[in-house]
Amino acid sequence: MNLLDLTQEMGFDPHKTSASRGGEYHCPCPSCGGNDRFMFWPQEDRYWCRQCKAGGDAIQFCRDFQKLPFRDACTKVQKGPASDESRSRMRQVDLPIRTPSRSWEDKALEFTESSMQRLLLDERAMKLILQRGLSLDTIRKNHLGWNPVKVFYRRSDWGIEEKEERKWMCLPAGIVIPIFEGSAIRKLKIRKSEWKEEDFHGKYYEVPGCSNIIPTFGVPLKDVVVIVEAEFDAMLVIQEAGDLCVCIALGGAQKRPHSSLHQWLMSRKLILFALDFDEAGKKEYSYWQRCYPNLEPWPVPEGKSPGDYFRAGGKIRNWVASGLQNGNFI
Repeated sequence: MNLLDLTQEMGFDPHKTSASRGGEYHCPCPSCGGNDRFMFWPQEDRYWCRQCKAGGDAIQFCRDFQKLPFRDACTKVQKGPASDESRSRMRQVDLPIRTPSRSWEDKALEFTESSMQRLLLDERAMKLILQRGLSLDTIRKNHLGWNPVKVFYRRSDWGIEEKEERKWMCLPAGIVIPIFEGSAIRKLKIRKSEWKEEDFHGKYYEVPGCSNIIPTFGVPLKDVVVIVEAEFDAMLVIQEAGDLCVCIALGGAQKRPHSSLHQWLMSRKLILFALDFDEAGKKEYSYWQRCYPNLEPWPVPEGKSPGDYFRAGGKIRNWVASGLQNGNFI
């Protein structure tokens, strides 16, 4: 069934308003009513309401307006979660995963271990992290550390090719965030302590030579995924609700999953989309909605991120549990 069939099934009488994009139809919105504010394009498998801003594809239509679970919605519209259309879109992000050199891993592990020791001895730095809602146990499990001052390294010491104009790299002062795969360190980021709004390079520094993986936090076998932007938010979600979900931290609103991560996401039963509730996060939602029919928009009730919500007194666990109920998972 396509969107024209579905709207007619619900008792609406859509009228064709133009031939653009294979045919544009209007009818009352199944959610907020009206006369013709609900627009859809059957050939493109897209709908959108000018009033309440509801939007999606035929699967989302069945979930939003007919309250069907995800798998039942797929069956009804005869569209599997790993459709040819979805695979075609994902070719754009089928990028090879970089693996750091052994020299880089050795140097990054050495830097991480010394940073962890400095954090445990620095009350001010520890307070900065604890204020984010992270417990001491979470800090230790994620090997967080502290770099008190800028440090310079020869790029060659980390196994990175040197060029005439780029022989050195500077690791800024701030919170050290290592990313591991099993026991192997793959990525190293620093949340700058001296960052200011006008800093063109942003608040996070990613050490050259690291992997381009998107990190996963929690137990990967979980059927519910929460997508957030920052690693700190992912750690907080797992700390508070790790028995309910797994979490991935994109590290930026515009980051895209590589092909293997895409296949894993498609195999999950529910994805709660919780990027920072700002213009960048809202702009990216349409991409994720097109690619993942098992996705539910799930911004935090207050603030723009899980960390903001937690610091405002919100209960992360209750928020995740409500997302499971909303997505008909429990």
